[in-house]
Amino acid sequence: MTITHTTETKLIQDVENLRIQFPQAKDLYREVCRVMFFRYGIQPTANKLYQLVRKGTMTIPAQAVSNFWSELRLKNRVDIEQSGLPDSLREFAGEALSTLWKSALEVARQNVKEKQSATNVLENAYRLELESCKAQLRKLETVNAEQSSELMTLRKQLQESDKRFLIDHQVSATHKESVKTLQYEKSALEGSLKSINNEFDTELNKLHAALKLSEDRFRKLESKSFTDVDRERQRTYKLESEIAELKKTILKEHAVNKTQSAKNQKLVNELRENVGLIKGQLKESQRQQLVASNKLKQIERKKPLLK
Repeated sequence: MTITHTTETKLIQDVENLRIQFPQAKDLYREVCRVMFFRYGIQPTANKLYQLVRKGTMTIPAQAVSNFWSELRLKNRVDIEQSGLPDSLREFAGEALSTLWKSALEVARQNVKEKQSATNVLENAYRLELESCKAQLRKLETVNAEQSSELMTLRKQLQESDKRFLIDHQVSATHKESVKTLQYEKSALEGSLKSINNEFDTELNKLHAALKLSEDRFRKLESKSFTDVDRERQRTYKLESEIAELKKTILKEHAVNKTQSAKNQKLVNELRENVGLIKGQLKESQRQQLVASNKLKQIERKKPLLK
């Protein structure tokens, strides 16, 4: 018979109530058998009983199931003999009870087999657990022996440390004089270091002053270079304008006087040479300006190091 969730809940509650009324395991299993069969129509088995009660060993629920079916068969036989029913009906009821008894007996035997199987499983599990515990015990004994050996070693080391401590205590008195001497030397070194730091600060201030003077000179040189470059550029523009005007004049007079045109062409060539010379001077001035700018950048990079 399939047990619904509601029936299962009610059955568990009844078992808890019976647990209070029947503290003995044997009586409790007997009453749970009766409740399962008569109240809920559930065929009791040893496994189901043990799941509900969980008290004692599997032998108790198996015996309770067997006693329940025996008691049920006995009561039914007595009731039928005293009921005054016809023989045919009495025989039919007897056969039915006989069939029920055989089924109950088969269930009881099956429960015994299940109990024996469960017992074997538990026995194997307990045996494995025992072997594991023995192995752990052997490991603990080995660790204990190793720790005992380490403890003896540590005790010897402690004794040696005590001896060294006594020796060090005796030597410490001698070291005190050395410490005083080192303190005097430390004071002298600190004085020398302070003097060296003062000298370094003085030199650093001088270097900062020289660096500032160099920066001022560089800025003046840079300003002069910009002025010269601008002047040369204006001069170049002026010469180029004059050349352009001269070209126009030469073109106008070319048809009138070829001789004058040749002279003018010579003059144009000279002016071109002058323009090339001026451009060369302009490039040189720009190169000097670039060199001065690179020097200024190098000085700027050295400032953080000097500070």
